[in-house]
Amino acid sequence: MDSHAHAAHAADDFHPHVSPLWVYIATISTLLVLTVITYAVSYLDLGVWNVAIALLVATTKATIVALLFMHLKYDLRFHAIIFSFSLVVLFVFIAFTMYDTETRGRADAKQSDRPADPTNPYAESKQDLKLKAKYSEGEVKWEKRKEEIKVRDVPPPQQPPR
Repeated sequence: MDSHAHAAHAADDFHPHVSPLWVYIATISTLLVLTVITYAVSYLDLGVWNVAIALLVATTKATIVALLFMHLKYDLRFHAIIFSFSLVVLFVFIAFTMYDTETRGRADAKQSDRPADPTNPYAESKQDLKLKAKYSEGEVKWEKRKEEIKVRDVPPPQQPPR
């Protein structure tokens, strides 16, 4: 295959596409409207849906830019499939990240119960110290009450002879 034949074949692969002006005006208008939507949603309190809506709008804007400005709309379908697959992979990564951040701290109930003294991890935990402080008054009252009742000490029962 000579170089002239290869050059002629390469010219067949290249199909320039020039979009009319109204396509670019519609594209920039759509991008501006989506930007206003993102800005407006940021002031609404929708809980975790704020992030989901912002990501959806950002993905839509990125898709519009890729389709029209990068000419994926007029390119081979294989390139569109690769682009779509990258969006799916991105969505999976974002979903795992959101799951991690939403469940952080709830996954392990003992995670918040750290030792009060980090140099001695087997000492009483913070929760144990709080409970002792809360109920220490009760122990003092019980000791006084025991003295008032005069609890008698009964020896433990003896085992029967064999």
